[in-house]
Amino acid sequence: MMQHLDMSLLSAFVERWQPDTNTFHMPFGEISILLHDVHHILRIPVDGELMGDEASPDTLKSDMGGLVRLSVDAQVGGKWKSKWYDNGAMHAEGLLVRGGELKIKEMEVQCYLFVLLGSTLFVDKSRDRLRPAINLFLKDHRRLTDYAWGAGALAYLYRQLGVATRAGSKSLCGCLTLLQAWIYEYFPLFRPSQLPQSPDAPRASSWISPRLPGGDEARQRLARYRQLLDELSADDVTWTPYGRDGHTDIPRSLYTGPIRFSDIAEGYDPARCLRQFGYRQIIPCAMTVPHDQYRPASGSSYIVYWDSWVNQLWDNVAARRLDLNFASRPCEHPSETVEEYVDWFLTRSHPRITHPTDGVPQLRPLLVHQVSYDFLLLFQI
Repeated sequence: MMQHLDMSLLSAFVERWQPDTNTFHMPFGEISILLHDVHHILRIPVDGELMGDEASPDTLKSDMGGLVRLSVDAQVGGKWKSKWYDNGAMHAEGLLVRGGELKIKEMEVQCYLFVLLGSTLFVDKSRDRLRPAINLFLKDHRRLTDYAWGAGALAYLYRQLGVATRAGSKSLCGCLTLLQAWIYEYFPLFRPSQLPQSPDAPRASSWISPRLPGGDEARQRLARYRQLLDELSADDVTWTPYGRDGHTDIPRSLYTGPIRFSDIAEGYDPARCLRQFGYRQIIPCAMTVPHDQYRPASGSSYIVYWDSWVNQLWDNVAARRLDLNFASRPCEHPSETVEEYVDWFLTRSHPRITHPTDGVPQLRPLLVHQVSYDFLLLFQI
């Protein structure tokens, strides 16, 4: 299990996630995980080729058979009694073992990277399964460093956060190490101890996350986190944890438009989070919206559909780059907004989760579960 994760803390933030804007709605306005956050926290590339390759379910399944050189309808064998391919996902541990058995260096590396990526950036809700779409980006080893892995991981996490907000959802997946480290960066109230490290190291590896008990204690922590978040002010946030210029070397962080991982596309709008760039928050314009979307309570048929032309937006970075100085001006103090922003925000969101008198949650709580399987290691490309 992911023993370094505080699922109660993550659940408290999921309750505040708004999938229409891909931002957390807090008592003081919006805040989100941005591309320069991914860069600093994980140290993986956020610029490069958009991860927009797709394939049909039948093609993905066929690719899995070609990867392991076996029928994926058969059982894995050994200590595993399950099939290689089940419910649209591939058996992880069996794949790692099979990669070594093939005695083909390229296949062994491909299987290893498949398991690594599926255990870190693109974690599935199951405990021992991998999304076959990951393999689409591993087939040509020469292109591995061409992709915007960080943007793909963020798109995938945005989607999983959206699914987790549905009433029928009982778990959370995606790169939860990114989410938890992001919380530590921006919210000093929740920070554990931190190790010193070199400036170029992934900041996620610096946090010493304590191992926390589950059960009743986890539910009590969740209630406490809800109350603490309800009482937060904008001055309690470290708006620029990497320094006022922490985004300047990551121009892609100012891109506006959809980001993608295979068939998943999610809107990305830095104008809603200007304080994270050291600029005064204004009332944002309407976002670029999907052609169609369907987010049922169960989350099992969660669909966000974008027209194919939106893929061109990523390549047109000059036209799609937010001009900070045109949109706003640098903050005189870190939490600054235009005067009318808070009133505008409060008419479009309810910024508190618990009732002010009885402490009862106003929204359905996300059930606290340990999800996915062992975090193998934080990779760098």
